Amino acid sequence: MIASEVKLVVWDLDDTFWQGTLSEETIVPIAGNTDLVRLLAARGIVSSICSKNERHAVEVQLKTLEMWDYFVLPSVSFASKGRAIAEVIEALQLRPENVVFLDDNPSVRAEAAYTCPGLQCLASPDELRAVLDDPQLQGKPDPELSRLAQYRQLAERFDRRQNHAASDADFLRQSEIRIEIDYAVENHIDRIVELINRSNQLNFTKRRLLDAAAKARFVEELSLFGFKAGVVRAWDKYGDYGVVGFFMTLATLREYRLEHFVFSCRIMNMGIEQYVYEYLKKPAIDVAQPVANGLADHPRIAWIHFGTGAEVVDRLHDRQLVLIGGCDMLQLSTYCGGRSSEFTNRTHRGIIKRLDDPFILLDDSEAVAASPLRGEIPAFDFEDLIELRDALAQADAVVVSLYRMMEINYFRGRDGLTVRFDEDAVTQILASDRGLWFVRNFGFLEFSHEQRQELVRLSLVRLAELTQPGCPVIVLLENTRKLEANPNEKALREIYNQFLVDQSRTIDRVECIDVNAVTKVDWLFDDGFHMSRQGYFELAQAVRTRLP
Repeated sequence: MIASEVKLVVWDLDDTFWQGTLSEETIVPIAGNTDLVRLLAARGIVSSICSKNERHAVEVQLKTLEMWDYFVLPSVSFASKGRAIAEVIEALQLRPENVVFLDDNPSVRAEAAYTCPGLQCLASPDELRAVLDDPQLQGKPDPELSRLAQYRQLAERFDRRQNHAASDADFLRQSEIRIEIDYAVENHIDRIVELINRSNQLNFTKRRLLDAAAKARFVEELSLFGFKAGVVRAWDKYGDYGVVGFFMTLATLREYRLEHFVFSCRIMNMGIEQYVYEYLKKPAIDVAQPVANGLADHPRIAWIHFGTGAEVVDRLHDRQLVLIGGCDMLQLSTYCGGRSSEFTNRTHRGIIKRLDDPFILLDDSEAVAASPLRGEIPAFDFEDLIELRDALAQADAVVVSLYRMMEINYFRGRDGLTVRFDEDAVTQILASDRGLWFVRNFGFLEFSHEQRQELVRLSLVRLAELTQPGCPVIVLLENTRKLEANPNEKALREIYNQFLVDQSRTIDRVECIDVNAVTKVDWLFDDGFHMSRQGYFELAQAVRTRLP
């Protein structure tokens, strides 16, 4: 019997998919196996390959059999099969429980099962054929092979990201990244709690400390036998990033595991979390999805070393910047100086809240403080509002990315206040036991495109009012590249960009930076919103030119 629903079948080739060994003799195709791959695809169950062979020879053979296009993200190399399968599963955003691996070698099956706990391993395609009537192998009828096409897109995106990672490594090597681990964590409790509660995309454990009792238990654990904790500092030749990570391990006679493993998004794509995980000798960890990066994204981290803070050189600027936008603003801030304050994505009870909300600038602070609803929802609260306005009053420059304000997720509460929610946050709330409460207390506001543009304009005006004379408000235009497959989105971004250019001509101290002009398209990922670190470095250089 098959234990879980099957979404992917990974095939060994030699003496499994075909008879014989490709590198030693002429192989003999097995018609029943090619038919099985096609049958699975028609059920929406895709196939991949994990074979120790020469890739070009495999591709030629499978193209001869007219089967190459049926396999998604084929792994053909002489690397460990367990590791290779794990990478395929991660790239296709699946779980091992939903994957079947076919291989005639029992030791290879054992290694794959050990590396990918939950993976369903079978010795031959005949074993799979014998259970084709199992409910877990029925999939969903897909005669057009649309599921196969979707997974091919995921695979192509993964390949492009891997290519980016290779070029990214060159940039990271010259960045001279250094870290140190400070085990005197009691000196950093406030920063640690902030990381645990605010970080989301690089919070691998997500064990939040949401009240005084939870924080007290956490502090007590720090001194208990078996627990070991450290904060991670990071810097490179561009600046000192301070405390960017925290870990807590528990070692007993039975296990060695991570209780907390969390990093700031400002060091995303630097490889620091993987480096620390490997330095700790890979403790067991129950990763609380979603996370932005895996813990094995790079074959080897060769660009990070231990050092001391005295090695910091060539800081870009010692100016006080305020950055407002999505999580990518954290990566931008790493190259803008050491005194930046970021108002990006935070969390509320495990649900993302975004601070690029026009009403954090436009609302009356007393009304927000008096709201009986505000503490119950994933949206900016009174403390966020005051923190932002205090930072703006002291800022030397402000950098903002406000395109998300043009989305439609605006709601008005019974407290009379309007708030912008993250789309995923709305979905999570409605699916939770708070869904009925939310519907009773909030109503959707159908703002027109022009009304949302006005909210952006008013936000820019308010930013100019809340900052000191001479403080530039630098607004980033949206990327319009790599959007050929989404012409409607491209057109909306072009309209938005022109709107911002027009506003910069009339609102005092507001100026635009065109991301399309100052960053190379090579650094851009497929979603059109995010770049590799070279892109944020180039963008930071453009920001530098606008600083007073």
